[in-house]
Amino acid sequence: MQKPRKYTLKRSNHTETPSCPGNILEADKPLSQSMIWKLQADFYANQGPKAWIKGIVPQYITTNPYIANVYAKTVFGYLRDFSSTPEFDKDTTIYIMELAAGVGRFTYTFLKRFLHMLHNSSLKDLKFKYILTDLAERNVTYWQNHSYLKPYFESGVLDCAVFDMENGKELSLRYSKTILQPEALKNPLILFANYTFDSIPQDTFYVKSNNLHEGLITITEKDNQKESESRKDNSILEGLDYYYTDNRIEGNDYYEDVNFNDILLSYKDCMEDTAFSMPVTALRCIRRLQDIFGDDILLLSTDKGYRTIASMDKNYHPFLSKHGSISLTVNFHAIELYFKNLGGSALHSIYEHESVTTSLFLLSKHAHSFRETRMTYQEITEGIGPDDFYILKKGIVPLKNSLTTREMLTFLRYTLWDARTFLEFYNTLLNRIEKEEDFPKETLIDAIYKVWEYYFPIGEDENLFYCLATLLGYFGYDKDAIRLFQSSLEFYGEDAAIYYELTLCYYNMQEFEKALEHINKALLLKTDFEEALSLKNLLTEVLQS
Repeated sequence: MQKPRKYTLKRSNHTETPSCPGNILEADKPLSQSMIWKLQADFYANQGPKAWIKGIVPQYITTNPYIANVYAKTVFGYLRDFSSTPEFDKDTTIYIMELAAGVGRFTYTFLKRFLHMLHNSSLKDLKFKYILTDLAERNVTYWQNHSYLKPYFESGVLDCAVFDMENGKELSLRYSKTILQPEALKNPLILFANYTFDSIPQDTFYVKSNNLHEGLITITEKDNQKESESRKDNSILEGLDYYYTDNRIEGNDYYEDVNFNDILLSYKDCMEDTAFSMPVTALRCIRRLQDIFGDDILLLSTDKGYRTIASMDKNYHPFLSKHGSISLTVNFHAIELYFKNLGGSALHSIYEHESVTTSLFLLSKHAHSFRETRMTYQEITEGIGPDDFYILKKGIVPLKNSLTTREMLTFLRYTLWDARTFLEFYNTLLNRIEKEEDFPKETLIDAIYKVWEYYFPIGEDENLFYCLATLLGYFGYDKDAIRLFQSSLEFYGEDAAIYYELTLCYYNMQEFEKALEHINKALLLKTDFEEALSLKNLLTEVLQS
C-alpha cells in the first residue's frame, strides 16, 4: 500500500549547523513557539477571504459537495445514535462547530445536504445550530455579509464567532450576541476540522536509542546565492530557510497535560530513529472545548495526515509545505491516543490515501456503542471516501472529450453536482449541443439547476453564473437566466457582456423597456460595443412602432 508522502530534511545534531546558513532570525525554538506561526496568523488576517478567492491556499478537496455529503451522512448517523439515549435532551440545542472555516463554502454545502436529510426524517424537530469559526476577523465579517448565508443566519440554524484555537476560552456568538455557557450545554458537540490542524502550531520530536529529543527549529534569511530561488517563493517563508536540531529531553513532564506526556512516552517506547509531530495546538483546542461542551464530542477531520505508527517509520522532522501560508502533515495517530486515553475511540479508513485522510474521533461520558455512526463512517470510507473521490475525478475529467455526453452528465451526478466539474465539462458540452444527434437536453437542464442549487459563490476567476445562465438562456429559460446574470453582477461587479446578455433575456420575454435599460448600461461601460449598439437600434425601433 502507498504510504503518505515523506519529505526528508538534512539531519543535524545540536552542535552542527548547515554551511553558509545565512542570517539567523531565531535559533533553536520548539516548533510550536517559532516565529513562523506569527507570520501564518498575519497572512490569514491580512488576506482574509482573498486567500481562498484567489486560490492562494488549497480548499477544493475539503469543500466540494461530495465531502459535504459524507459529513452530513456521518453526523446524521451520530444524531440517530445519540437521540436514542436517555441522556439526549430534545429541548436543548446540539451544536455543530467548524474550525478555521475560511470563506464558508463547506458550511453552505453541508447545510444544504444535512437539512434535506433532517427535514425528511424522524429527527426533523431536533434543535441544532451550526457555528462558523475562524481566527481572522475579515472572514467572520465576510460570512455575515454573504447573501447565500443570510437565510441560515436569519432562521437561527447558523451563527459565527472569532475563535482562537491556541488561546480561545469562550465562544461569543456574533449573530445572536450570546456567549455559550457550559451549564446550558447538555448535548454533544460535533466538531469539524478540515485543512485545519495542518496549519496551526505543532511540535516535533525524535526518538533514538530509547531517548526522546525535541526538534528545535532555526529560521534564517537566505543568502544571495539563493536569491533566484527566493523570488519563486510566494509563501510566508519567502526569503527564509529553516533547519532542525535535536535536543535530548530529560524527565516525563515536558507538557502541562499528563495526557500529552503519555503520548510522548508511548512513542518513545515503540519508535527508533524516527521523528513524529505532536499536534499540540489541536489537542489544547479540543481540551478547551471539552471545558465548554463537556465530554461528549464527535470530531471529523480531513487533512493530510499519518494514522499509524508504521506510516511514520523513519520520518524526520516535518517539511513545511508552502502555498501562500504553510502546512504540515498531521499526526492523527496522536489525536487517537488522546481520545483513547480519555476513554474514547477513533475510526480511520483501512486504506492509505494519496492526498488527504478523513478520520473520526468519538468521546462520550455515557456507555454507548454508536453503531450507526460507525456503520455510516465505515461504509463511506471503505467505499469511496473523500480522497478516493478526488483520485477518480482527477482521472476522469482529462478524458472528457472521449466521454459520451451521458457519461459526463452521469459523472456530474456522481459528484453530487460539483461546480468545478461542471466548469471543466462546460466547453465540451457547449460544443456538442448543436452538433450531437439526440443531445440529452433535459438531462443537462436538470444538471444546471442542481449545480446552481449546491454552489456557493466566492468570486473565483471562472464565472459559473455566466456559464449556467447562457445555457439556460439558450434553452429558453430566460427568467432563471436573468437571476443567474444578476448573481454574476453581485459577485463579479458590472460588466458590459452581462448587461448585453440580460438585454437578450428581457427581449425574448418581450419586456422591451427593461431590455433598453440594460443595453444602455452595457454601452455606458463599453461605448464601442458594436453588438450592443445594433441591439439598441432594434429595441428603439420596436418601442417606437
